[in-house]
Amino acid sequence: MTVTGLAGLAVKVADLDAACAFYAAAGAAVHDRMHWHGGERADVHLGPVVITLFTRALYEDEIELPAEGFLHPAMFTDDLDAELEGHAVLWGPAVVEGPFGTRRIAFVEAPGGIRLEFMEQLAPPGHGSTAPP
Repeated sequence: MTVTGLAGLAVKVADLDAACAFYAAAGAAVHDRMHWHGGERADVHLGPVVITLFTRALYEDEIELPAEGFLHPAMFTDDLDAELEGHAVLWGPAVVEGPFGTRRIAFVEAPGGIRLEFMEQLAPPGHGSTAPP
């Protein structure tokens, strides 16, 4: 089991239009805005940092979250099942599809009152459906 990279940081926002406009004004490129699991999401590329903005977190029904704020770092792994061993899983594992391809993901509790998302890439972008569930 190995964490192979940081996919990005997830942030919950109440107003996706305002958040996208803020980051665009700061020089970011905003990509892949879409409806996503009962909310909306958009990827913000700000230099080497990717921030994914969500109006609703996938695990929002499992734990109480504030209306806005930092949600979790998302990390790639080469073995999701091994990565989850010994952790309290909050949500998942589940397979999700989008412009990023197909991934198997899960969220775990981490110290400091945050969550970690582990994701295993199953198919690259452009292979299979990209319609959000």
